[in-house]
Amino acid sequence: MNTLELLKEEIEKCVRCGTCRSVCPTLKAIGRETACARGRITLVEHRLKGSLELSGNYLRHIKECTLCGACKSNCPNGVDTVRIFAGARAEAVEKEGVPYAASVVFKNLLESNRLPWALKLANRLQGVLFRDAVASSGLLSRFPLPLIGSGRLLPPIAKTPFLELPNVKALSGHGRPGGALGKAVRVAFYAGCGVNYLMPEIGTASLDVLKRAGVEVVVPVGQVCCGMPAYAMGDRATARAMALKNLDIFESCNFDFVTTACATCGHGLKSLFKDMLGDDPELKSRVEAFSKKVRDISELLVNELGFKGKGRGPGHETKVTYHDPCHLGRAQGVREEPRALIASCPGVSLEEMKNPCSCCGLGGGLSLVNYELSMEIAKRKAENIRSSGADVVVTACPGCMVHLRDGLHRFGVNAKVAHVVELL
Repeated sequence: MNTLELLKEEIEKCVRCGTCRSVCPTLKAIGRETACARGRITLVEHRLKGSLELSGNYLRHIKECTLCGACKSNCPNGVDTVRIFAGARAEAVEKEGVPYAASVVFKNLLESNRLPWALKLANRLQGVLFRDAVASSGLLSRFPLPLIGSGRLLPPIAKTPFLELPNVKALSGHGRPGGALGKAVRVAFYAGCGVNYLMPEIGTASLDVLKRAGVEVVVPVGQVCCGMPAYAMGDRATARAMALKNLDIFESCNFDFVTTACATCGHGLKSLFKDMLGDDPELKSRVEAFSKKVRDISELLVNELGFKGKGRGPGHETKVTYHDPCHLGRAQGVREEPRALIASCPGVSLEEMKNPCSCCGLGGGLSLVNYELSMEIAKRKAENIRSSGADVVVTACPGCMVHLRDGLHRFGVNAKVAHVVELL
């Protein structure tokens, strides 16, 4: 039985009511029926029945979804649209394999841990391939590049990845008893690719805040990508291999909680692991025991550690607005905790933007397969940030931060982008 046949019952739950049309970011950007969940489900249903070829046109519609989950959250029948569209991508990979560029990134770099070597080489070349941006902190691509394109604002590659920093390597925690034995709460920190390779300062700020909260922090050695990028592209085999590798690595450390400063990684650790590994009877109990200990860092600080009100703030009066990452707000139900931390920082006033939970356009690999469409979605977000009058837009996902900075730069919005932990 192929992937789509396993989703037949879920697909048939859709009654084509069209509720999804009012919340779909891609439909709002391009106004095409096949850009909303109802239209895509119709295509997938025809594909399941064998009346639609696995054509480039079909795949374009399926891949033009951010997998933001807005349709799923608002569906009166509770159709798991994200699972359906991820399954449609997986079926394409089963039939045609992983696209070459994605295969190089997922299998040869992320899964094999060769990425640090590749990025050290890229760090030396980034002066040739990119130029400094005038208006923002970042680099603009000079030429069309695979998976990047031209004119995109990107953060510079870290000279030293977060996991290779000496003070981080000293926190490996192997061979020591932890909080689970009755001592101080012990927290295992999962970095994720964005923090590790692009924004190590977020990882450093996270460790600082956790230590101020009075916990023992460990950073397990050997952790790899959470698998979410591969999963979104339909490469379930690679996503599963990454999930299993991380499970093995983290199980070697005794901890009370696992936390991350990346919304996407948090969703992966909580849900993807169970989806990828939970069907194996030998792994199911291990996965459930691991996943129930995972917390977003804002969730951990507010609900478990009582950190609210202990943030240091920016040191001056600052108006802040908050962008809800799709993988944190909708996927994990964590909305109030980041806001509570922001609002409790000295000198900070929180001004809600219009539609703070609308997708920024990054999700589901859309910015890689259709950058211009992802920027059309980002334009709405940029205008909402402008209208809020905020000096800083704060979020809880390094991926969203990259896309927001790019969008604000492109559409001329003078606001900085920061992570919640950077305010604290």
